[in-house]
Amino acid sequence: MEKDLRMEVFSSKDIVRETCLHVYQLHTQKIDNAFSIIRGAAWKLRNYYHVGVFEDGKRIYTTEKIEGNVPNADFSIEYEGLQELPVLSHRKIYCELIKYLITQNLSKVMIFDKYRKYSCKSNITSKWLMTNQGFQTFTSENKEISIERKYNFWVEILDNGKAYLRLDTGSVFTSNLTVNDYLIRGVDPTGMEVKNDWAKNNQTGILTEICDFTVTDKLDFADNLKAYYIERKEGYRVEKIPDDTTVVKVELQPGKSYPYYPQALKPVLTREKVGEIDPLFSLRIDSYVKRDMQTRLELDIDFIRDIGALSDLANLEFNTETCTVEEMEYTKGKVPLPKLICGKDKVIECGKEFQVFNYGFYRKTDRKIRIGYIYPKNTFEEMKAIVNEIYSFATLGKYHGERDKYIIEGLLDIQAEPMIREEYEIGDLTDYKRAANRLQKVEGIDIVIALIPDGVDEDGPYNPFKTIWAKANIPSQMISMKTAELFARGKAEGNKSKYYLQNIILGILGKTGGVPWIVKDMPGNVDCFVGLDVATVAKGIHYPACSVVFDKYGRLLGFYKPTTPQQGEKITTRILQDIFDQVIFSYEDKFGERPKNVVIHRDGFSNENDDWYKNYFGAKGIEYTIIEVRKNISSKLILLQDDKVTNPPMGYCVYNNNRGYLITTDMKNKKGSPNPILIEKKCGDISMAHILTQILYLSQLHVGSTHKMRLPITTGYADKICKNRDFVPEGKVDDRLFFL
Repeated sequence: MEKDLRMEVFSSKDIVRETCLHVYQLHTQKIDNAFSIIRGAAWKLRNYYHVGVFEDGKRIYTTEKIEGNVPNADFSIEYEGLQELPVLSHRKIYCELIKYLITQNLSKVMIFDKYRKYSCKSNITSKWLMTNQGFQTFTSENKEISIERKYNFWVEILDNGKAYLRLDTGSVFTSNLTVNDYLIRGVDPTGMEVKNDWAKNNQTGILTEICDFTVTDKLDFADNLKAYYIERKEGYRVEKIPDDTTVVKVELQPGKSYPYYPQALKPVLTREKVGEIDPLFSLRIDSYVKRDMQTRLELDIDFIRDIGALSDLANLEFNTETCTVEEMEYTKGKVPLPKLICGKDKVIECGKEFQVFNYGFYRKTDRKIRIGYIYPKNTFEEMKAIVNEIYSFATLGKYHGERDKYIIEGLLDIQAEPMIREEYEIGDLTDYKRAANRLQKVEGIDIVIALIPDGVDEDGPYNPFKTIWAKANIPSQMISMKTAELFARGKAEGNKSKYYLQNIILGILGKTGGVPWIVKDMPGNVDCFVGLDVATVAKGIHYPACSVVFDKYGRLLGFYKPTTPQQGEKITTRILQDIFDQVIFSYEDKFGERPKNVVIHRDGFSNENDDWYKNYFGAKGIEYTIIEVRKNISSKLILLQDDKVTNPPMGYCVYNNNRGYLITTDMKNKKGSPNPILIEKKCGDISMAHILTQILYLSQLHVGSTHKMRLPITTGYADKICKNRDFVPEGKVDDRLFFL
């Protein structure tokens, strides 16, 4: 069978032709980052004049000549004339211009000669979804929730002068209720995530305040909110809204809140939230959320046809066939899956990790595990069912009280004495804390298993039940009441509880220092891997996180979370010193010598001090490689097999000398299409082929579940530390995975 791997990218039919734009010099008294200043000025000009406004860090460019000043602006612009711009030396401007012209064309597209097909505000969306019966709209039965198709797209101009369009279509849910509707119903919207439905630019944030003044009261940046819209030539939005309408405030950035009409704001809905609010509607639109590559590609082609010709750029058009990998200057590849080693040195294949319960763990916890239990009053029978199943599964090799030939005895050593337990009043967090305080006084508890109310995210970053134990330096495993009731029903539910039980056992293992499996053969001459990420907790306050050291087999040697906050997402050299000193100490403690070759995986962009790395590792004679791992990227990979569009399997990739896209998820028997991760080598001598292989192997080593992560455990665990930083002890190396 003939196979061809392609990218979800579409080239222009011709090269991009030069055109003329109006050019301006920016003047300001503001002392700040120059790029940030000009970017902010362009945003304000675009929002005020409603024309195409672009910047390259030095000049501002517009599609039409603009005159006058933006009210209360902290800058001015000086006109330099209408200028013809060479394409290759102004690529950023032409890419933004093409995006602007595409949006202009889409805003005019009609469907059934009656309705506008696209909404071209801060994002391109359409309530018209492609189906087998043509384009249709979908709304919940009560008419309050709708699904829309979101079109993200990016433009890149290569050295050949052609433009390349990257597409990423997804689903968004919109509420047909505004914040004003909630206020009328007597619902307090404070704390709700909302978006400004009137804005051209993307504006989302948290509604923080219902003000005690109205839309006609004085503001510090305008006579009043109503006058602000009238001055912006958007009076049509507010002229029929009563003048006594109460203003609400939304925090768009930490510490920065702005006034809004409540009629302008709509709640942000996630798929999970829609499933809670209206499960029947969520089920009805499931096939339009999870789409295979064939369906995605058909919509891409329809979108390109709707774009048509860009008349302001010599009628530039895009092809409807995807680009070859070679045209995008990449090479095709396929990374083979690793072999894993578990207990008794048994080799298991990826996808068959459940066999670890038959052979045993690579390294089980090195002591008898003492477990403390905390549960709501009147749920003792549910907790007893969990305690018995955990003990008999992990120590006796039994399931539902009977010997199971697929479970080895002695998976874990769990103390068999009567359980250490406390009760609390369900729904009363204070009583939970009171019970937790009593439990903490018992010496030597290795892990706490807690039954918590349904509706609380068991592993979410805002779980107050979990935070309590992290502060006490005790790992915890949360179990919902729904899961506990499943255990209590026992054999009546068949084998339904087995999957949950396996993951609970893996969670206990990882949180008490054990390792279920390792990679048999890691390519490349690497001693250890380090994962770095930065958590943002408030404006200007960031906490670096380090998923410290994994050795070359993927064994976690420990993780480390620095205690010191910093400004900006760039990790300071003082904190880098702290992190990598701990990396070296951890490696020396395990192997008796310092590592000779370190690979650093940075989540997102590595904008740290290059000279610091060079001096630090150079002085110690350590080779190092820095790799950026990015999960939010702009297009997917497509596999054409005998002219049929399919999802590329795990391990498929495209790469050049310094960059690659890699599929790390297996979509077999699943709906949807896989999202590749983008890997970029910033420095180092390791080949991209070895880098891609290492990252795929590390993505198969998640400890807390038989399910795999999309990211390698280096940046994947660093990301988990950032999102769950309240659950993680700081200032010391630890091998107990609190954040699982």
